[in-house]
Amino acid sequence: MAITDTTSLRDETTRELEVGALTPEKLLARLRSALQKDGDFPASAKVVSELRRLTSDPKTTANQITEVILKEPSLGTRVLHLVNSSFYQRAKPIMTVSQAVIQIGMKPLAELCSGLILLQKFVPAARRGGPFAGCLQKTICTSLLAGSLGSVVTDDKNDSGNELGYLSGSFAELGTLLLAYYFPQVYETAVKRARIKNQDIGQSLQEITGVSPLELSLEVVDALKLPDFYKGVLEYTNSMVNGVASSKPNQNKAIENTAKALSAAEKISNVVVFKKSKGELDEALAKIKDSSGIDSKRFDQVIGELPAKFKDHCSTIEINLTALPDFVATYSSENAAKNTGDSGPATIDKFAQFLDEIRQAIEAREPTSAIITTVMETMAWGLRFDRVLLILFSGANKKTLSGRMLLGRSDIDPKSIVRHMPPKGLSSNPEVLAVNEGRPIFTGEPILFDGWPFCVIPVGLGQRTVGVVYADRLNQKDVVEITERERAAIGMLAELLDRSIGSHS
Repeated sequence: MAITDTTSLRDETTRELEVGALTPEKLLARLRSALQKDGDFPASAKVVSELRRLTSDPKTTANQITEVILKEPSLGTRVLHLVNSSFYQRAKPIMTVSQAVIQIGMKPLAELCSGLILLQKFVPAARRGGPFAGCLQKTICTSLLAGSLGSVVTDDKNDSGNELGYLSGSFAELGTLLLAYYFPQVYETAVKRARIKNQDIGQSLQEITGVSPLELSLEVVDALKLPDFYKGVLEYTNSMVNGVASSKPNQNKAIENTAKALSAAEKISNVVVFKKSKGELDEALAKIKDSSGIDSKRFDQVIGELPAKFKDHCSTIEINLTALPDFVATYSSENAAKNTGDSGPATIDKFAQFLDEIRQAIEAREPTSAIITTVMETMAWGLRFDRVLLILFSGANKKTLSGRMLLGRSDIDPKSIVRHMPPKGLSSNPEVLAVNEGRPIFTGEPILFDGWPFCVIPVGLGQRTVGVVYADRLNQKDVVEITERERAAIGMLAELLDRSIGSHS
């Protein structure tokens, strides 16, 4: 029934658009109505409501937030992917969801989860391509840019400017995204008008509907009862557009800084996604730099990093969108190359493909033995380890680890490998630490001769541990440590292994 009602709203709106009878009041009322009829949307999504309830309770613990996130299919791995991506540029990887809750904070992480769930709503429609895919692409670009610029504007060392900016960017584009989702004819008409008149889509939308994109988003923020902070950011950004922001001397400084970052981000993403000309981007940046007060080099760095961050984020929400124009990375090619990860973009691409395969296999409840094999293949061919060894416990007492399978360059018989498990605290061998501490280990004595660098990951955590996977590299002229990004990827593999074992226990 809800689908039929929403379809009727769309058809009626299209008819009124064609005859020039669509008023701003009617459009906003119908957008609200569509949101109310779509019971699956974030305002009523169970996990979002539960996270919002928990974060408003001062007695809530980090474990409670972690449990809610892990119950939502694939949300936990998406969270780990995001917090370890180039979006955060962390010095050390975050290996588990509970660690993410502690390091990022319960409320910021809960809001990031809400943002991921919100974007996931639109992925099926965007996969079909067309104007809606471009709309989602702009939403992601605005969010990422607003996050990066938010940290630059506030000079924030604790990521709050990053997160506040990112979510503000998402909510600023939400009105247009929902309009394109529920009333595609209105959005597609605006896209055509923008091309013909060589103007911004936002301007075309306002000419057609009488409502600006920010006004649409403010209506949605109200309807979904999103936090007041974001309403304040959108209102301040709207006042900047109308030239009256300076008349608010008592404005919250965090809102003001986030609004400045958001305003710049929206202008940049509009050119990057729809204009696709370096000359046009140069012109837009020159104007923004003059008015923003942000150091020019740092501004260029943010732009240059955008393609890598965009690619990471698309992987997080599991969608392939058109890559950003090549010229974007040229604004800071050195930094852009650095943020694709020391292991190189080709390696990261291959790893992402393996990761998707593992996720799908777990969801299909394939045998854990098959998941272990795929994880080993991922380490050998996705992360380029030369040798990958599976060592499992022999016997119920878990006193001995015995080699079972070996991938890669070696003439060693894996069954000849035997490692004993002493009582806790009596050994610092990497396989012992991996089992006892339930985390990947990257230091100590390698299991195989001449193996460096190496890693050992537990197969299952806690009581579910059935063994370890060891991986190393050989014959490197210049020994290079396993990068932080690779360590984060390895941590994700450990969690996926544990999830597979847990699904069958």
